[in-house]
Amino acid sequence: MNLNKRILAAGLMGTVLIASLTGCGSSRDITFEEGEEKTELTFSWWGPDDRNEYTIAAVKEFEKQHPDIKVNLEYSEFTGFKEKTDIKMRAHTEADVMQLNYSWVSGYSPDGTGFYDLNSVSDILNLDNYDETVLSYGMVGDSLNALPIAQNGQVFIYNKNIYDKYGLELPGSWDDLFSAAQVMSQDGIYPLDMGSVAMWFTCVAYEEQASGKAIITEDGQFNFTEKELGEMISFYVDLVDKGVVEEISQRTDNRLSEGTYAGTIQWINSAEKFGGYIEESGGTSVVGKTPVLSGASRTGLYVRPATMYAVSANTTHPKEAAELLEFLVSSEEMAMGQLLDKGIPFNKKGKDILEKNNELAGLMNDAANEVEANETYLMNPKFEDSILSDTFKSACVSVLYHEATVEEAAANAYNLMKEDF
Repeated sequence: MNLNKRILAAGLMGTVLIASLTGCGSSRDITFEEGEEKTELTFSWWGPDDRNEYTIAAVKEFEKQHPDIKVNLEYSEFTGFKEKTDIKMRAHTEADVMQLNYSWVSGYSPDGTGFYDLNSVSDILNLDNYDETVLSYGMVGDSLNALPIAQNGQVFIYNKNIYDKYGLELPGSWDDLFSAAQVMSQDGIYPLDMGSVAMWFTCVAYEEQASGKAIITEDGQFNFTEKELGEMISFYVDLVDKGVVEEISQRTDNRLSEGTYAGTIQWINSAEKFGGYIEESGGTSVVGKTPVLSGASRTGLYVRPATMYAVSANTTHPKEAAELLEFLVSSEEMAMGQLLDKGIPFNKKGKDILEKNNELAGLMNDAANEVEANETYLMNPKFEDSILSDTFKSACVSVLYHEATVEEAAANAYNLMKEDF
């Protein structure tokens, strides 16, 4: 090796050594490719194969448009993703850009310092593409910790053919559901399917409408009494006893495609999937009205961001991370690959792209419009705590199987739920 080559090799080794010593978090300062320096970022998300495919394709396009940036990808199925992220967050080795669930943001960043403040890169992120209310979903204290991708809420989806068969209008009230059960139950058909998540959301909504009280106060305190929990339990037991829904431990998704269930309650971003089950039965899937008691001062209808994007507080490349984040929420490549997989985009530019390409249609769009037509409330992250929903489900089952009275089940549930706050 001649002297010039030795000097060049030594210089390159020294530069690489410096880069490896100065890295922080999961960022890497530079790498070399054909003599060019590249900033390296890591991007993590979860999802099925089709989500992985369109995300990878979009990131490749981002790299073409930003030849100075290399994006390392970390993705997997949802199972185990949270546990892996927990470890990385504790070790400060999390990805530069991350897909997160809504409740994780405040969990990882209770004081707003757990993620990078996206207001600091507003010269790159076009925050004008979001309503102020939408941006507030990602605020922790004074810091914009995350960008919400799309809105999610529970909607009623019906098999119109079954209701037409019995000469019934689609339900517009709770009473309509009970009336439908009187007619359909003779043929072993339930007007509605209610899984464990829907069971919790729906019974909370009913009791908030009846009592005029929020289950969790604005300052995060559990707000229902034993009496109100008892009314929730009684409402669910009534739904089962009168044939509106099948008891929670007996129900299965496949009965929707068999035509045994004439409707279901699902998230907005699952509307197409479960509407497809209805279509499999030869039915016609339509979004129905969300029942609200006459004269109610609250609807009890809660929404939250479907998923969110955040930037690591430990990133050494906030500018490049912001460029990737802006691409993920507003580029044509990502919008047309993602379509409505995560719901209807909050980002106005991303939504406009779908609208111009006639992609804002179908059951999911109808579901989103139905949610927007009602008064809704941003749920406290605690609302989805499995301790609350599992405790409620156990209380209902204990009453249905005569293991406890409504009063006993409500008292036990109240004590367990209060301990969780």
